[in-house]
Amino acid sequence: MEESVLREGVFRHSFMVASILGILCRALVLRVVDKQYPRRPQDYLEQIITSALAAFLGAIALPALLENEFSALTFFAIAIQQFQGLAEQERITLKNIDEAEIVPKGSAYVEEIASTYESRCYISLLSSLMASGLFILFNNYLLYGFLVSTIAAAIGAGIIGLIIRRYLRRDSIADVAEVREAKIHFDKSVLKVNGVYISNIGLEDTRNRYLNEGLAIEIIPKSLGDFGIVSDIGQRQAIIHNIFIHMGVDKDVDEKDILTISETDFDKRSVVIPFIPIMKDIETMIEIARSTPIIETAKGKNSDYKKTL
Repeated sequence: MEESVLREGVFRHSFMVASILGILCRALVLRVVDKQYPRRPQDYLEQIITSALAAFLGAIALPALLENEFSALTFFAIAIQQFQGLAEQERITLKNIDEAEIVPKGSAYVEEIASTYESRCYISLLSSLMASGLFILFNNYLLYGFLVSTIAAAIGAGIIGLIIRRYLRRDSIADVAEVREAKIHFDKSVLKVNGVYISNIGLEDTRNRYLNEGLAIEIIPKSLGDFGIVSDIGQRQAIIHNIFIHMGVDKDVDEKDILTISETDFDKRSVVIPFIPIMKDIETMIEIARSTPIIETAKGKNSDYKKTL
């Protein structure tokens, strides 16, 4: 029988340490807020269970390969399939919920959330893989003790976790545009924001609501290349939805005159958004728009704009 390359107890200890570190790396970057789906504590439970399974796979893969168990490579294929399945389920759930929203996210924002959901699953897998490798190196080959090997594994897992966290960080609207308060006004029955045509509002009561309760913002890109991002329909819908989930909207499903739309000012190369929120606070509305993440589908749109810079 072929002799094991790992000393007695090394596999057990490396598996334990790597699994714990993999789960901790995911827990440290886990953010759950009351306005997202699924809500706490369901999302905490789901994420921790998923991270534990990913950490177990990462912790066991390297020791298995060292023992010439090459079938361990299938663990990663299984993990990727499971993560993709979770992302697909998240995508289906969000699309079903979006159909019942007064202000929907839009398909582009749903896809962004689902893809990010999948990517974050790899934090535990890669962190535990690195931790396992460093623990085995220090403990089995360099013959350091359990404490030193654990510290080395923790440092390695932490570095991987920070790298992935940095990679997953999304730029926000504040990085590519300036957001200012805009003025709502009417030209007879035509609703305008800073002179940009929005829609024809037939009811006088609705026009008064816009003038007395409505807020508006103008999003001014920092460059022509950034205009391609800000003017993307999916990106604009993501901004409007974020305003809705934080500030509410003063309308019911059958109030067609209360609009939740945006329009582009091609002369100024900016985007204007009128809105009647339940919580009337223009500073909050501006900050929400600034903090909206830039979705991946918007980055590739109108990319030739950058060539003119």
